[in-house]
Amino acid sequence: MTKGKCIVFEGVSGTGKETQAKLLQEYLKKQGIPAQIVFHPTPDLKKVLSLWRKTRSIDAVTEFYLLLADRHDRVSQVIQPALNRGEWVISLRNYVSALVYQAKSSEEVTWMKEEFFRFEPNPDVLFHFDITPEAALKRIMERHEKTGEAIGKFENPKALEEKRARFLEILRDIPHVVIDASCSIEVIHEKIISSIAI
Repeated sequence: MTKGKCIVFEGVSGTGKETQAKLLQEYLKKQGIPAQIVFHPTPDLKKVLSLWRKTRSIDAVTEFYLLLADRHDRVSQVIQPALNRGEWVISLRNYVSALVYQAKSSEEVTWMKEEFFRFEPNPDVLFHFDITPEAALKRIMERHEKTGEAIGKFENPKALEEKRARFLEILRDIPHVVIDASCSIEVIHEKIISSIAI
């Protein structure tokens, strides 16, 4: 049986990760490779976090443990079984996002990594979708106007700038492929295809 592969798309909001995940899934299926997309956090946890934020203050550590449990469930119930079957998994974010959004110190980065590494599969390729905060915000606002999707707490100029810088810092020690997310959808798709081994 062919070994499955885990592909991860990371980056701030507004970089086109989901669009590219769908295109990659379609491409792989045309090659006869079963592939599925998973989200981190899952839509269910997003709803919980949104509800909690309306009624209480949630600190970063609490968020981290909710994200950890959510991810463990997805890895054990969906990701690892799919990989074992020889399928490909396209993950919109993984533990890297927790290090960017929840870790506040190098000590927290260390123990958060340790917690995730108990079960998180090592990605075959991790893509970092990089874009300027201004371009990301423009896309976020266009998406909001078109679909009505709520604006997230990190989807503002200051947070986008801070988190982009944080991604660049965290990813210095993690193998990854940089994607210029300001390029066209077609150019980005071709870059992704050329970076994966089928």
